[in-house]
Amino acid sequence: MPQIANQISNSKFFVLGGGSNIILPEIFNGVVIHNQLLGIDLVSDTDDYVLVSANAGENWDSFVLYTINNGMCGLENLSLIPGTVGASPIQNIGAYGVEVKDFIESVEVFDIKSKQTKIISKYECSFSYRNSMFKTHPNLIVTKVTFRLLKTPKLNARYGDLVHKLSEISNPTPLDLRNAVIEIRSNKLPDPKIIANVGSFFHNPVVDIATANSLKDKYSNLAVFAVDDTHSKVSAGWMIDNLGLKGYRLGNMGVYDKQALVLVNHGAATKTEVLEFARVIQDRVWQEYGVVINIEPIII
Repeated sequence: MPQIANQISNSKFFVLGGGSNIILPEIFNGVVIHNQLLGIDLVSDTDDYVLVSANAGENWDSFVLYTINNGMCGLENLSLIPGTVGASPIQNIGAYGVEVKDFIESVEVFDIKSKQTKIISKYECSFSYRNSMFKTHPNLIVTKVTFRLLKTPKLNARYGDLVHKLSEISNPTPLDLRNAVIEIRSNKLPDPKIIANVGSFFHNPVVDIATANSLKDKYSNLAVFAVDDTHSKVSAGWMIDNLGLKGYRLGNMGVYDKQALVLVNHGAATKTEVLEFARVIQDRVWQEYGVVINIEPIII
């Protein structure tokens, strides 16, 4: 890492993990660091939990399967999310009622400015919905993440489709939950190897409770989730779908016909085309609901 720091100290750069949540320009005039640090280590093992660390270049879904196969519980709902372990705290990845912040113990980073390795506790990471302090500190390169995982399963199956899937199984296990998540995701989300996409393209907007209640009164089927005593999260996917935009296409870009939260590149759309299409969707949502939906993937 120190050698890399010397090379890029005066250069424009970004760190590339799996490339699954990023919008790239056609040409990047700078240095691309492809994080391929591999390795998984058991840090400690108690009666109730384990601490396990994974280097940032490890494939995320392979790591989730590793934890399940080794009796480490908690990450099942995050199965099949593309990308690397190193990206998980940056984005605070989440799915089906679970966020990775709930299981992160600490994050090891290399500071390009100071050329030192640092350990950042979960309390210092400023985790929030699909966000963390790492997004505003590009000098910090994630090199390793340590997770605190349970030894006794506590399945989180409150999500509607999961409830249905697991109701068909007596005494479901973490592996059963993982398989259910994989089946649901595979049926709703396009495979990026077949059709280009970055998964969920927009954040579910967080609004004040008064706004959420007003929207719910007008649109009774709108999915609303409590965030805290003063704010709620509303479903961006539902709002886009309700506008009849599922399957909508403009040039090379389109809304996926099975999941309105996903934008797909049908051809060779440029960064400009992607963002212009996203703006069309954002404008339509604003005009109908008076709500701003923000872009989730990182824009380089």
